[in-house]
Amino acid sequence: MNGTRSPDTGVQGMDTLRDMWESRPLRPRDDRKLAGVAAAIARRYEIDPTLVRIAFVVATIAGPGLPLYLAGCAVLPDAGPPGAAAPCRRGTASSALSIVLLSLAVLLAIPLVFAAERLIATVVTVGLLVALHITRGSRPGAREAAVAPTPAPPWVAPDGTTQQAAVPPVPERTPPAWDPLGAAPFAWDLPEPGPEPAPPPVPRSKLTPVTLAAALVVAGMVGVVVLAAPGAVPPSAVPGAALAVVGIGLLVGAFRRAGRWLIPFALVLALATGLTSLANGALGPDGWATRGGVGAVVEAPANAAAVAPQYQRGTGWVDLDLRQVDLTPTPGADGPVRSRIEVGIGGASVTVPRDADVVVRGEAGYGNVTVDGQSQSGRDVRLDVTDPGPDGPGGRVLELDLRTEMGSVEVHRG
Repeated sequence: MNGTRSPDTGVQGMDTLRDMWESRPLRPRDDRKLAGVAAAIARRYEIDPTLVRIAFVVATIAGPGLPLYLAGCAVLPDAGPPGAAAPCRRGTASSALSIVLLSLAVLLAIPLVFAAERLIATVVTVGLLVALHITRGSRPGAREAAVAPTPAPPWVAPDGTTQQAAVPPVPERTPPAWDPLGAAPFAWDLPEPGPEPAPPPVPRSKLTPVTLAAALVVAGMVGVVVLAAPGAVPPSAVPGAALAVVGIGLLVGAFRRAGRWLIPFALVLALATGLTSLANGALGPDGWATRGGVGAVVEAPANAAAVAPQYQRGTGWVDLDLRQVDLTPTPGADGPVRSRIEVGIGGASVTVPRDADVVVRGEAGYGNVTVDGQSQSGRDVRLDVTDPGPDGPGGRVLELDLRTEMGSVEVHRG
């Protein structure tokens, strides 16, 4: 009635956490996609493993999915190959791999504390796991699948020593003298059947090595075409062709429940294809990182006629000083003075006369644009400024189009 917490609440919470730890499931080998964490949780609580995998994907997008999965790989024992004895869940020594996985999970979880939305998602995810254990953790089938078998109690041998065995030995009995043929009832007992033989090991699928070999052959063939006919096929087609073959292998593996080790190769090839395509676009014959040359361009035109209509650099810097340019209208020269600067990687800096009327269109694919005190930064930045100067409109207008793919654009008054 007074709103105080029951003294048993903390004890019950500790009991729940202790039960979750002691009854943690094994990661199976027969129904895993990556490390078997989702399949282990699904078997422990008798739910569809697809739902658990979807939950991990959603949790990864929200924030805590990857650290929780790595922690599951570290604390949930591996079931081992089919037919192997189940490992002990209690008191298992932490292996070096488990320590590494736990350390990596902690490092990935640290940023979650400093983001409110990700911290909330983490608390909700952990709460759902606890609620799942409370509601379904005591189901008979799930409990039998999770709890390790209890060893048989010891028995006392005739000589007084204590022995540990599943059942005490049965003393050998011989037929009586009047029953030489062994027709006594106890002689009719047949021996207990022995343990069933372990199932033969599941043959390993050849999908992964065959797919990788085919990807290597296809990538080699495309590489020969790239070298033999420059320009006909971009270099990014080499990892792209290998990625296409691996993608086909993953599609086939989805139906045959095999080929999960192709996933890391697909990720690496996708990254290589993207980087190669980016490098080809930037460094190729017409790439923006080499178009116009490499180095710095420093110009200070003495008059409007000396201002070039375009300055271009692939990698470098363009420094244009227009303070000497007289913008006073004259007969036949009263229109705007225009110039364009294009830079791939680097920047452009323009100094204009103090009282000039300027119209600036500044762009940066990735970087920052600063025009007369106004600034924007980020990706695909654009800043348009029209400024008649401190003395107001008057004189020829100075129109500047400035563009850099990666770098900075600056326009200031001298």
